[in-house]
Amino acid sequence: MPGTKYKQLCTKSDVDEDVFTSKPKSKWGDVCLQKGLLSLGLILLYFSLSIGLTFYQRWLLRDFKYPLTVVMYHLVVKWLLSVLVRSVLYCITKTPQLVLPLGTSIRSVAPTGLSSGIDVGFSNWGLELVTISLYTMTKSTTIIFILGFAIILGLEKKSWSLVGIVLMIAAGLIMFTYKATQFNIEGFSFLLLASFAAGLRWTFAQLLMQKAKLGLHNPVDMVFHVQPWMFLALIPFTAIFEGLDCIMFLLGLPDELLLPTVLKVTVGATIAFAMEISEFLVVTYTSSLTLSIAGIFKEMCILVLAVKVSGDQLSLINVVGLAVCLLGIIGHIVHKMLIIRAVESAVVVEVDNFEAVKNRSPNKDETDEPLLTEKSWLSEDSDVDANVVLYEVLQRRDGH
Repeated sequence: MPGTKYKQLCTKSDVDEDVFTSKPKSKWGDVCLQKGLLSLGLILLYFSLSIGLTFYQRWLLRDFKYPLTVVMYHLVVKWLLSVLVRSVLYCITKTPQLVLPLGTSIRSVAPTGLSSGIDVGFSNWGLELVTISLYTMTKSTTIIFILGFAIILGLEKKSWSLVGIVLMIAAGLIMFTYKATQFNIEGFSFLLLASFAAGLRWTFAQLLMQKAKLGLHNPVDMVFHVQPWMFLALIPFTAIFEGLDCIMFLLGLPDELLLPTVLKVTVGATIAFAMEISEFLVVTYTSSLTLSIAGIFKEMCILVLAVKVSGDQLSLINVVGLAVCLLGIIGHIVHKMLIIRAVESAVVVEVDNFEAVKNRSPNKDETDEPLLTEKSWLSEDSDVDANVVLYEVLQRRDGH
């Protein structure tokens, strides 16, 4: 009887395996084709929204010269859209939506939100004053600040390759701005301040992402909780530099121009919200590496369009600086991919070691050792975990 049971078990397993492996190749081909088309569609959607938002904001700020007010309005609209989406999801799924307690929000979300507000606000301010090409290249220095803060906080290990990447990007930016005919020191300074804030923003975001118990994995939930803190960060700057002037400007507009102006700003806010969602979908259905590579092509497209459409002027040394800076960004991606491969190898080794230890009988010394003293690569302080999360964060540095 035992032999019969064993034989029946093997027969069932074989049947399951045959069913699994006998799937027609044409169906697998269809699945791959569908996934490829979906990935391509999402990337094109992200491209269109991201590039379109940059040029749209530049066009909008030519007539409505209140960039901080525009950002404040964007934050309100995006928060209202997040509330709408969360309400729709609740009606469909009947699942209560995540709402963090005030104390948890202050401790965990406020640092990310405040630095994000400075980043987005001054980026928009700088975009009003500089060319699109200079805006794009200066914002690329965010990587330098992210890596700098990550090293200071121990989230990234120091290495000569990182030093080389930082120096290459910095040298490329210096060459790109050298004797530029359309250079604006004020706008350039605002963008550097925004990049500095972005370094803090994504460093705090990394720490926030490591706290999985908060449950902020959905971009809509992230927008819902972060936007109010971004709004608070920009209130004093908007009130001081634009408040009264913007109010007088809006009051002075004829009725036939007021509504179109509000609609134009609302369109920008809607594009920004859709871009964040599309960015999340690209990462979800493809990978962070795909988003990162797409980001490089996006920056190249923006620079080409800036020259062809907006009339930005670049000298030979500016073009060389552009190439050096892009090579630095590519080097950064390669560096992160090497880290990910090292992480995967470490995971395989740990799993093998675990299996070996599990199958070995413990001796007396090992039995007496407290269980809590064992080390695990899955700990919150692990360098492996920190590097993986930092990699995820660095790919999303352009989110608004």
